[in-house]
Amino acid sequence: MLEEYKVLWVLLFVALVFTPVTLNAIRRYRETPPPMAKNDRKLYRLWRSDPDAYERQYGAMDREYIAAQERKAAARKQNKDSD
Repeated sequence: MLEEYKVLWVLLFVALVFTPVTLNAIRRYRETPPPMAKNDRKLYRLWRSDPDAYERQYGAMDREYIAAQERKAAARKQNKDSD
């Protein structure tokens, strides 16, 4: 009888410890940070803590990066279509 309770306590402990970790990982997987914040820990932390400050400091650079990626994709598509 006591052995069953030990197993129950261990399972309960494991569930309580890993639930917040798992939920946090799922939440971080679903969020979509701006392009520069994806690859830079400092920018990611700034974006998470104060999105408005991140937008003021790095918003223009993010928009330029996105526009350059779109131009690159369009050129690649045009080059592929011409082949």
